[in-house]
Amino acid sequence: MTHCPACERLRAPAADPLFIAELRQSIAMLHEHQAYPGWCVLFVKDHAEHLHELDPQVRADLMLDVADAAAALNRAFAPRRINYECLGNQLAHIHWHVIPRYQPPLDPDPRSVVWVRDGAQLHCGSTQAERLQAIRALRAAGLVGQA
Repeated sequence: MTHCPACERLRAPAADPLFIAELRQSIAMLHEHQAYPGWCVLFVKDHAEHLHELDPQVRADLMLDVADAAAALNRAFAPRRINYECLGNQLAHIHWHVIPRYQPPLDPDPRSVVWVRDGAQLHCGSTQAERLQAIRALRAAGLVGQA
């Protein structure tokens, strides 16, 4: 295995300012950019690059983690829809983007994937206060430790 930025980040996940919770098979983090309020990313705890490489029970537990994140997002932010993406093109470590989608104007194109948005719009950042508020909302909505 070559250097993995996700594995480096997961060495001390609770110290990460975007840490939400340690789940069964993943670590839930708030996405740095909150173009879609509540957007979070679940990183599988142990390095793997493809879903088919995971033990079937690990894979099943990971899907429960994704579903738990979606349920918490739904309770905390009441989005119109939730998108799920596991890509790996830029980061070769299994991770799921769980992205709440909204009505315009908050979500300018709710029928398209988020990656088609202009980079400046998508990579809008967020303030520390906004991040803390989102993390607290997700935890209060049930995205808490399942490990």
